Amino acid sequence: MKLVFLYGPAAVGKLTVARELTRLTGYPIFDNHLSIDYAARLLDWGTPSYVSFLRALRLFTFRQMAQMGLKGLIFTFVYTPPSSDEFIGQVLEVCQQSGIEVLWVKLEAPPEVLLQRVVLPERKSLKKLSRPERLLQMLEQGALQAIPFGQSLRVDTSQLLPEQAARVIVQHFGLQAPS
Repeated sequence: MKLVFLYGPAAVGKLTVARELTRLTGYPIFDNHLSIDYAARLLDWGTPSYVSFLRALRLFTFRQMAQMGLKGLIFTFVYTPPSSDEFIGQVLEVCQQSGIEVLWVKLEAPPEVLLQRVVLPERKSLKKLSRPERLLQMLEQGALQAIPFGQSLRVDTSQLLPEQAARVIVQHFGLQAPS
């Protein structure tokens, strides 16, 4: 299985690009917010139990999808070092054990573009981060950095439409639509 690991800061267009990737490849999306919202219904957000459950849920999903013979899966994520590094290590371990090929894709856009996008009304309706001050905090915490555990394809979403960004990813990794 191929795990298309889309990451970048809030408002960079991860879910929008993921939807275009699904259209082109047929791979389902495991949106970061699905697991966040689910874990938050069961446990207090941000607590050690919440973080542990959230990571276990994501890793279980990767493992199960590979065991079920899924051709590919698209996952969206906000990487903020160093707090994300342990999870990334766990992802690599599960992928190695399960025969999953990780395709790192870092979506990028200048901070001024992210600040314009973060306040768009559709973000609030999707219950996504929509406060500029929180975005700036995430950027200060390192959300613009690349994951250092592998080579990432970098795609600037301020320069490309979502469909164009998805096509760049498909072409770069040689992904194919299901037959």
